[in-house]
Amino acid sequence: MVFRPHHITTSGFLAGLLGLLATPGPAWAQGSSFPGARPLGLGGAMRAAATGDAGPVLNPSGISLMRGYSVEGGYQYGKSPELHDARVSVIDSTSGFNLGGALYYGYHRDSPPVGTSQTGHVFGGSLSFPFLDKVFLGANVKYLSFHDAADASYSGLTIDGGLTVRPLPQLSIGAVGYNLLKVATAWVPLGVGGGVALLPMPQLLFAFDAVWTKVYDDPTRDHVMSYMGGGELAVVPTAAVRAGGGRDGLSGNGYFSAGVTALSAELGAIDLGVRQDLSGETKSTLLAVSVRLFVPGM
Repeated sequence: MVFRPHHITTSGFLAGLLGLLATPGPAWAQGSSFPGARPLGLGGAMRAAATGDAGPVLNPSGISLMRGYSVEGGYQYGKSPELHDARVSVIDSTSGFNLGGALYYGYHRDSPPVGTSQTGHVFGGSLSFPFLDKVFLGANVKYLSFHDAADASYSGLTIDGGLTVRPLPQLSIGAVGYNLLKVATAWVPLGVGGGVALLPMPQLLFAFDAVWTKVYDDPTRDHVMSYMGGGELAVVPTAAVRAGGGRDGLSGNGYFSAGVTALSAELGAIDLGVRQDLSGETKSTLLAVSVRLFVPGM
């Protein structure tokens, strides 16, 4: 996609994971609210272009969209409520037939001013399978363990499944299902997402997504829709800027987002992202940073 050195053919890994929703009960929604530093700057929209660590977070089929091998560590902080996430990932899509794989671990903690503090861990692995460079299938298996200060807890396995279709080099269409095993808890909500990515020129990317999320423990609503989009421009070979926005269905807040990347083609990249709520009763700010290391010879 946008902003790649010729010998590095992956977007690498994205900071942070773990969707963080400003609600008083358990509210962990992986892949729907905080996708990582680079997607965060695009409003959260990269489900049709989920290269690198955006694959296991947003759409596992995207891992095979570009060839590369990289390692990333990331951190994100959320204000109102206080949220902390850390994530480490390894992504490899350099094998024969462009088969892609990922391994990752994520940690989450939130301490809302009203409500119960929560802590969680997620361990996962992803695979992606390309067919004729036009159709990509992917799966993401993850083990999750959560608990809160009121001694409520959940642990178990679930799975995400994704599809990306690229009829033209300038157009990708993605679809994904989150937490497809029936677990019926707000910590691991069922979700369905989709999006479109447009690349009108090598330096410019546009992405637009929508996500349906099942709501638990709330008698006033059964599900919510979130909408997001943004654009990314490579201003010089070693830097890119991005901006976006959207509406978070669970909080009901509209938001604006922005981000920047600084790249060293020989070493790696630093990605920064921010999301600021513009509407809603309880406004939140999310800040993310990630460090991507490019593995040579892959």
